[in-house]
Amino acid sequence: MSISIFGIFFLPVALWVFFSRPQYLVPLLILSSIFSAASVIDFSIGESVFGLQPFFFTAMLVALKALPRLSRLPRIRQTLEPGTQKFITAVLFFWGWAVLSAFLFPVIFRGTQVIDPRNAIQDVAAALGVESETRTLHWGLENLGQAVYLTLCIIALLYVVLSARDKLQRPRSLRALRTSVSIVSAIAVFQSLAVWRDWPFPYDFFNSNPAYAQNYSAMFENLARVNATFTEASYAGGFMAAAALGLLAMRLYGAPVSLIKIFLALLALVLTTATTGYAAFALGGVLLFIHLLRSGLRKQSTRRIIKNSLIAMLAIGLVVTLLLVTIPMLRQAALESTFNKADTISAAARFSLDAYSIKLMLDTYGFGAGLGSNRPSSLGADLLGNIGIVGTLLFGILLFRLFRQLLPASRRPGGTGFALVAWMLAGLLLAEGLALPDLSWPPLWGILIAATALLVAQPDLSAVHANPSATTAFTGELPQNPALA
Repeated sequence: MSISIFGIFFLPVALWVFFSRPQYLVPLLILSSIFSAASVIDFSIGESVFGLQPFFFTAMLVALKALPRLSRLPRIRQTLEPGTQKFITAVLFFWGWAVLSAFLFPVIFRGTQVIDPRNAIQDVAAALGVESETRTLHWGLENLGQAVYLTLCIIALLYVVLSARDKLQRPRSLRALRTSVSIVSAIAVFQSLAVWRDWPFPYDFFNSNPAYAQNYSAMFENLARVNATFTEASYAGGFMAAAALGLLAMRLYGAPVSLIKIFLALLALVLTTATTGYAAFALGGVLLFIHLLRSGLRKQSTRRIIKNSLIAMLAIGLVVTLLLVTIPMLRQAALESTFNKADTISAAARFSLDAYSIKLMLDTYGFGAGLGSNRPSSLGADLLGNIGIVGTLLFGILLFRLFRQLLPASRRPGGTGFALVAWMLAGLLLAEGLALPDLSWPPLWGILIAATALLVAQPDLSAVHANPSATTAFTGELPQNPALA
């Protein structure tokens, strides 16, 4: 066991927050989610090497705070808005099924051929073919690890619910989420400059996790495919697409979001040259425009909505066009990673991995091989191949109930924070649905935790209507309730 270079800096901060400033554990958890290529502690079990990511180390600290208080969860849930209560229920049902699958299905369907979750590489190496990447299904450390990771994520989310009385939890979480976007944007731009100017860049610091394949050296001629704080450019592109979409949504909803921050997020996205990020941002932008248009029709403010959205789309198109026209290397890299990539062996390998996961789901009668057993190329195939139809439906219900709360809340006065988390989550899900398969990916849970922090800050609207003297303005403050005392 050893402490990584990243861990030397991160561990003292995390422990200081745990012992002296526990109210900042949730913001630290959100901030740590972006350092998914780093580790704080490295260890090995047999021939397997593991690196504990900063997010999951912080989640362990959160669990130490949360576990003694879990008995209070039913009482606190009763004080939440009914839609938020349903969301928490969906989270618990999904967690129960996923963890059960990790321990049960690899035993029931033992002997089935699965894609090795530790050996399958979703790029050129995967093109060797699915047949050479399969192994016989059996229960192993991958199943245990994914069950533990998911459990830590769920406990962290429940800790946010348990901390509902903390009225500053909402602004802290939003600040942490926006800060994480700024950090990744700045690191991505600096990495591109460092490669261009031949400056040193601390890859050993940001890419210290020995358990993951670190693909930070991909190049198109002299242009680096920026990976920032992630293992490869595709993950960085997915996060930056979500970040740019969320910031754009905030501004369109009226928040004073700096244009410089949006520009840096878009620049970082372009520099990743990631097909996944480009496609996620484009699809997310279309969905955002349609949502804003429908909202405008209902509010009879169509002209302003259309004007702001069109200006934003034209500005983004202009910025991207200028970057591609003025930087030939960037233009060539973008073409190679988008239009020309569809005909490559890498794209064919990704499709074959996903197709095999669908076959695996059918071979296991719709139940899946169990959480952590199989690794395809996208989140949808990951869910179907591992936790089956039931688990996928439960995850879909979870997301439906979450968006059903976030989107209406984003249209209320002071609700621009909801717009940020809603559209960041939408962008990230689009990216994962296209080419990122990790259910336990820290940025996904960082956004889900931030969304929960906003939801539990809402007053119980049924209580407000029953008691006219209760707070009616959407301030994010909870009315007094003796159940929280």
